[in-house]
Amino acid sequence: MSIKVILAPITGAKADQQILNTALTMATFTNAHIKVVFLCRDPGDVIASQVGYGMSASIIEPLIQAAEDQLKEARQAARLTYDKWQKAGAVADAGAPRLAGRVTAEYAEEIGNMGVNLANQGRLADMICVLRPNQKASPDWPVLVEAALIDTGKPVLLAPAKRQMQAIKSVAIAWNGSQEAARAVTFAMPVLEAAERVTVIAGINDDLSPADVRVFTDSLAWHGIKTTTKTFKTDGSNLGKRLQDASRKADAQLLVLGAYSHNRFRQFIFGGVTDDILKAGEMPILMAH
Repeated sequence: MSIKVILAPITGAKADQQILNTALTMATFTNAHIKVVFLCRDPGDVIASQVGYGMSASIIEPLIQAAEDQLKEARQAARLTYDKWQKAGAVADAGAPRLAGRVTAEYAEEIGNMGVNLANQGRLADMICVLRPNQKASPDWPVLVEAALIDTGKPVLLAPAKRQMQAIKSVAIAWNGSQEAARAVTFAMPVLEAAERVTVIAGINDDLSPADVRVFTDSLAWHGIKTTTKTFKTDGSNLGKRLQDASRKADAQLLVLGAYSHNRFRQFIFGGVTDDILKAGEMPILMAH
């Protein structure tokens, strides 16, 4: 698998710049095309969720106008951010694969159900770049991240909330032997093969032994990937923090990580699980479900 099309959904929020910058860093590393899509709910759908039975036109009309104004403002903000980013990064505009050997981008809009539209666009991409949770994220962030991870079948690159993603030289893999981790590694293979250094980080417990980790690193060797292994004993507590700390010590610019099972990820998205590896730190993360 090669990474040739990266989807970057934006919403007109302040954090759009981080999404675009992170997508550009990955696209530069993989020589990919970036499809930037402005996503917004249809004003009619917004009003339908707010209007009660029997409400008068004098009440409904201002609501409609406010929703339309909000869409207009978000659309203008998203386009302005895209245009500035494209110019600053000298990214060529291309809606078709005609400029081989360089990073290109295109801009599109999808108005309607944001989760559905992201899922439909994401299934046509090789990777989806969304923002890590933070105060500047769009209120629609939970819908977008869940759609990206659960409904597309594609890897998701979680952009850091503040810090600029650095050029990729070193990559860390959080390995636990799970199906999710295996899928994340498969999706990340083009990045792993091109990286200068790859570090495998594993928490040793009853379910994962040092021998299991060696079998995994041996499998990577068949792809020409030389690895350094960092292991530590764990009972599951503070695992996220320890993985991030180990990634930083390995000077990694990217952490490859398997996503949660469906139910647990839903709990995290809607606040049921506080996971420090996602909500703390600034490490860009490549995840797959």
